[in-house]
Amino acid sequence: MRLVSTSMLSADMILAKSIYHNDCLILKAGQKDLMRYINHLNNMGIEYLYIDDKKSEGIEVPDVISEKTRVKCKRVLRDTIGKVSNGALGDTGEIGGIINTILDEILYNKDVQISLNDICATDDYTFSHSVSTTVYSLLLASRLNYSRSMLEKLAIGTLLHDVGKVLLDKEILFKEETLTEEEFEYVKQHTVLGYDTLKKCTCITELSRIIALSHHERLDGSGYPKGVREAEIHEFVRIVAIADVYDALTSDRCYRKKWSNEKAVNYLIEYAGTMFDTELVRTFIQVITIYPNGSIVHLSNGFYGIVKCQNKNMSGRPVVRVFADSQRREIDMYEIDLLQNLSITILEGEVELNSDVSF
Repeated sequence: MRLVSTSMLSADMILAKSIYHNDCLILKAGQKDLMRYINHLNNMGIEYLYIDDKKSEGIEVPDVISEKTRVKCKRVLRDTIGKVSNGALGDTGEIGGIINTILDEILYNKDVQISLNDICATDDYTFSHSVSTTVYSLLLASRLNYSRSMLEKLAIGTLLHDVGKVLLDKEILFKEETLTEEEFEYVKQHTVLGYDTLKKCTCITELSRIIALSHHERLDGSGYPKGVREAEIHEFVRIVAIADVYDALTSDRCYRKKWSNEKAVNYLIEYAGTMFDTELVRTFIQVITIYPNGSIVHLSNGFYGIVKCQNKNMSGRPVVRVFADSQRREIDMYEIDLLQNLSITILEGEVELNSDVSF
């Protein structure tokens, strides 16, 4: 399995992961003749697919929660957000149920390193982002030996951390051009609006609510809405700040294309100790993969390959299936373990998935 641009689809490719839109199945895993769906997918803002082909045969892209759970979680979140829009947020029982399912799966798979792109339509980003941020936060927190009760509080707060955005003007929130200073100040209000909304629900604890209010705060006081610093920022907030930024940077947004995982990790490292908690950043990097399974990489010897699998806690040195030379000409495939071949490294920068040369 590997991730490709819709512009690179060819006749031999088979869909490896199902695609959903508004919780409805659009294309099922195993679908062939994918080129006939390109225009429809692009119109929905879906520009990448997970596919199976000869190059990626046998490569698995792990997720710590099942596709079924991820889809259900987005549906529950969509229903909850709908209640907020109508001023009717009350019972969160359904959210509690899906959070318990997520926790069961994450705790069972907590040693799995992930960096899975959740393929979704443009208008599904808010729900996809909230679910992925929750998964990343729980993976990080599970490494800190949080109790089940604390993980539940972290999960519900993270899943609803952007709930205030539903109360904002969508034209400003999803504006493709750079926001004016006045518009940015307006968007910042989603933190306070979200917190005030969650205060009306007595079954949500203050520990959970504080995530909605403070997930944009930074250790050096440069965040918002209050500009608080270090000791004033709860560890829940420090965790979610890292997960939130990482998922946002590695996702396509209405105003920019996604960053590579490597670039996003370097951003977290650069601002560790100033904006982000250094120890939490170090732990976070251990639970995600810098070069995910199925991604195309350019090696320092000039050759190209697909990441086959990871070496535990050494995501910068995966096992790579080499398939093309420095001129991008296909060769007989072979595998190289970069942990055993230290003279070869992965070059910085993401290999362009929209290249005219079909990989």
